[in-house]
Amino acid sequence: LIVSEDGVNIDVSVFDFELIMDTTSNGLLLDIRTDNEFAQGHLLGAQQIDFYKNDFSKALEKLNKDQPVFIYCRSGNRSGKAAQQMKAMGFSEVYNLEGGISAWSKRGKPIAK
Repeated sequence: LIVSEDGVNIDVSVFDFELIMDTTSNGLLLDIRTDNEFAQGHLLGAQQIDFYKNDFSKALEKLNKDQPVFIYCRSGNRSGKAAQQMKAMGFSEVYNLEGGISAWSKRGKPIAK
């Protein structure tokens, strides 16, 4: 578990991501891949906001900054950038799935379609 200098978790393993998500009652699961990627399979219960869309920052602004956010993309790259952006915007808890949905599925975790 990697904790940044201000004590906010950023990159978490598949194991930790699932554990923290399962023990958090009001978390938001956020998939920031494209519509096409999302349609091919996503984590159950995920909301989707496309990282590449022009209104990505506006969409983030509408979210509750006090709600824990569990964020992922395909490999963890886009979601890592988005997690940093969200922290800069004042989100209190952001957890980035290390290795993205690729790592999740490699561990045999469920994917919804």
